[in-house]
Amino acid sequence: MNGVAWLPDWMRSLEGCSRQRLSRGGLLVAMLAALAYLPSVGYGFIYDDYWTVVGNQHLDKSLSTLLRAAGSGRSVQWGMPDATRPAMGVSLWFDRELFGLSAGGHHLHSLALYALLSVLVFLLAFALFRSFAAALGAGLAFAVAPLHAEVAAVVNYREDLLAALGIVAAATLFFWPARRDESTRPYLVLGLWFYALLSKESALVAPMILAALSLVRRPARSVWPGVLPLGTLVVAALWLNWRFGVSVLGEQIPQAEYASWAERGLRSVRFELISLGRSLLPVWTRPEYASLPAAHWLWLPAGVALLGVLAWLARRPNAHRCLGLLLVALVAPLISCAIFAPVNELADRYWFLGSLAAALFVGWGAHGLRRRHALLTLGLLAAMSVAGIVACWSAASVWESETNLWTSAVSSAPRSPRAWASLSRVLRIAGHNELAEQTAERALAIQPDYVPGQVALALNRLATGDRSGARRVIAAIVPKSALHRDALKLVERCAAPPADLDVKKCVQNNVPEGFVLGDKEQLRARAQHLLAVQ
Repeated sequence: MNGVAWLPDWMRSLEGCSRQRLSRGGLLVAMLAALAYLPSVGYGFIYDDYWTVVGNQHLDKSLSTLLRAAGSGRSVQWGMPDATRPAMGVSLWFDRELFGLSAGGHHLHSLALYALLSVLVFLLAFALFRSFAAALGAGLAFAVAPLHAEVAAVVNYREDLLAALGIVAAATLFFWPARRDESTRPYLVLGLWFYALLSKESALVAPMILAALSLVRRPARSVWPGVLPLGTLVVAALWLNWRFGVSVLGEQIPQAEYASWAERGLRSVRFELISLGRSLLPVWTRPEYASLPAAHWLWLPAGVALLGVLAWLARRPNAHRCLGLLLVALVAPLISCAIFAPVNELADRYWFLGSLAAALFVGWGAHGLRRRHALLTLGLLAAMSVAGIVACWSAASVWESETNLWTSAVSSAPRSPRAWASLSRVLRIAGHNELAEQTAERALAIQPDYVPGQVALALNRLATGDRSGARRVIAAIVPKSALHRDALKLVERCAAPPADLDVKKCVQNNVPEGFVLGDKEQLRARAQHLLAVQ
């Protein structure tokens, strides 16, 4: 330790811990988390933000009205975005009150929540490993993970952030060192889980995450068994009763269709194996994933092999920590697997909570290294932080503008019709009509009946004054959802008589408020390149 005498006292010794050291460590983690995604504060609204934030007029209602509507299901009948996730609606309501439609304020709120979540990961790692080195390693690893760009830099995906906050806070309380009077702790844990459920359905996995982490450290007897098992059943029953009651009034979450349950099962096995890798290595990020083909039967023996590895670890007491963290990576994204048929089979946000496992592995490694190599431990954590921040800036920049988003989406997923159709829309808005036509046709070459691609092609032809060509495209459109029907009504209105209707103006009036286009010439150059190489 003499070699690090020049360091501040709280950094010099990585053994033992005090409240002061925890406060300083938490502050450091919060600062680096904020720095990692600080550029997002200067971004505008993007993608589904136009629907959930900018165009969400229900946020102008009073908070009491929104809460009553959420409880009764009226918000679903209104068609309010994220009506089945009321905690998200309340969060956006406060943003509307404080910042109006200023995108910077909304992004600042998300950034503050992300910094808070990183601090909670820091505290959870301390509760599990009772080591400041482990806490610092886990907190920093989570704070600078590039995989988090989608959740941290896009206001619409704050729901994942809110759900993770509830789950990680509950886990931190669950494993925190016990005190004499613990009568209120189980109720706080249950309350935090209920809050997470009201943020997003994916929080249903919280009890499984706590069970997995119990292999890392046994929770205090004062919180288990006690009231918690019964309370878990009560909270789950209350939420499920409300959620299914609301779903009868209308369901906002689009779902995929599969030929059989066997196909769902194979796709779920494939998803879990992919999720394990993405959760444990949260360093790559993609804004778009093309639809996957049906899963091959060879994924099944791969899944059985994984179960064999987990069973082997379970038989070795010294490997229980490793087993617990692997299980966290597997169960955290479970609600997003094909069994529940999300319309997007893969998305970075699905592994946001699962990346907690990677952070805890880093913390565990820092805990093991710090005794003999304290200086090396600090150096590695510093290098990880610097490299992570640079990678996070790059990952977040994808969400800076529509130009960046959809050119990056096509580049990362050239077989995605959604990416090409969305790029076509951006090109049309920018006035690059010829390129807009070509990219819409590319979307339909991949999937001829892709409704958003057909709508994009029709709008492109209307934008150039080709009303008859647009009508031919419209005649072939068969909408498959309420969103498709709304889009079809829009394009039919612009294509319909009277003959003196200003078609170009009609099309242009449907550009979302607050649309952040980006550099038009850069868009042209990128689109031409993508059409040439993809």
